[in-house]
Amino acid sequence: MSGEFVSWQDYGNGINPNQGGVIGGQGSADDVLALNKALTAGSDINNPGMAAGEGFPLRVESLDSTLYNVTYRAQDIKFWKSLSKTAAYNTIEEFNRLRSYGAGNAVFMSEGALPTEDDSTYERAYTRVKFMGTVRRVTHVMSLLKAAHGDAVARETVNGTLFLLRQLERTLFDGDEDLMGVQFNGLEKTLVDAWGSTAMGDGQLSGYETDYVIDMRGQPLTEDHIADMTERLIAEPNYGAPSDLWLPTGPVKDLSKIMYPKERYDLPAPRDGMAGISIKGVTTPFGDISLNSDIFIPDSGLATAAGVGGSERPSANTITVPPAAGAWGGSGSTYFGASDAGDYFYQVVACNSKGKAVPVDSASVTVASGDAVTFTIADGGTTTEYYEIYRTEADAAVATSRLIMKVARSGATQVVTDLNRFLPNTSRGYMLTQSADVLCWKQLAPFSKIPLATIDSSIRWMQVLYGALQIMAPQKNGMFINVGKLSTGAYGS
Repeated sequence: MSGEFVSWQDYGNGINPNQGGVIGGQGSADDVLALNKALTAGSDINNPGMAAGEGFPLRVESLDSTLYNVTYRAQDIKFWKSLSKTAAYNTIEEFNRLRSYGAGNAVFMSEGALPTEDDSTYERAYTRVKFMGTVRRVTHVMSLLKAAHGDAVARETVNGTLFLLRQLERTLFDGDEDLMGVQFNGLEKTLVDAWGSTAMGDGQLSGYETDYVIDMRGQPLTEDHIADMTERLIAEPNYGAPSDLWLPTGPVKDLSKIMYPKERYDLPAPRDGMAGISIKGVTTPFGDISLNSDIFIPDSGLATAAGVGGSERPSANTITVPPAAGAWGGSGSTYFGASDAGDYFYQVVACNSKGKAVPVDSASVTVASGDAVTFTIADGGTTTEYYEIYRTEADAAVATSRLIMKVARSGATQVVTDLNRFLPNTSRGYMLTQSADVLCWKQLAPFSKIPLATIDSSIRWMQVLYGALQIMAPQKNGMFINVGKLSTGAYGS
């Protein structure tokens, strides 16, 4: 065998030794062994260390220059962007409402008489400014490196802003300072409290039982319901001008499915093979309502099995008295009807501003029409601020429990009452008169970056936002609860 290189021709007659043939020609077994020890690139992900014949140390990493985002994006933050922003100058922002031009209706009189005197009605209201923030840290060494996707401090600043925006967007809908004192009140809490602030037998407010709320009881939302809500809000004494309906993605999709086959006019012909229509709004007899889907509107989701947060989250509660059902005789009505009869499970999650504990399962309970369900829980410590209550649908497994309501911690032990007011696996929708004189964001400080003291070889800063949602005219807005899913497609039986 001459020369510096070895080929299969050197092993005689083109016989491949891997096929079990007899090696002939000029080569030897040692030559074949040498060939099999050729340097290999391999496909290792982690460095195997020093090994003969391993080419990993010579491989240059091929890292894509694009940072692929697998979480939400800035354009998903929709409601916050749509709000009018107004400056705040105090931690308590007061405002006045003109409730009425006059209380009576005596305006007619006889010739030459003195008209009846009347007075306007004013009201002083207020909004508490609340404070949001996150701390970010990058080591000094990391800040000096030529990072793959730009400056590490700049990247973490963007990430911190988007993290705050997600929490802000969610809280704008479901924030409740009665549950978590450091949180501002969101749409639902502010509106329902204004519509009726009396606590009912299940601890929920009487505002849920007013004409401002349409209870879908598990049925999908249709254009008929949208028209009905619009009529309620523009009528006396509300005088609203509803313009926007904010919904999770499911109800918006269902509206398109429902409305498409109902149309009787000639739809546009398919273009470039694309069929179907996108419902961006609904025309009612009283004006157009824009449909806005928002992925951050809280839905009736499953509990996180491992809990959320670190060591400062609350300890898990216990269910000291299992669920029991019986005829309801307290304030308000029970919504357990004949179609709701069956067996149910509950899950309870202890929560605070730092996180959520692991869910605790209940025993099953059999419910009949007209019943209410009660059970007793004991906290795992005073760090608990409120509880999330999850429930199954009738005759379903406990693992399918979905969020139905939240209740504030009232003591070391407390009784929870479920009147079936809220259904699992449903959504909410908010119809708003979205103008600057009806609702806005009161902002004491915009998104701000504040450097923190250097206490080690790292760069630390906090990113903060100070403000709150302010609703000046709550009666010009409405809400849909217990919005169900259309039983077609993925949800068909």
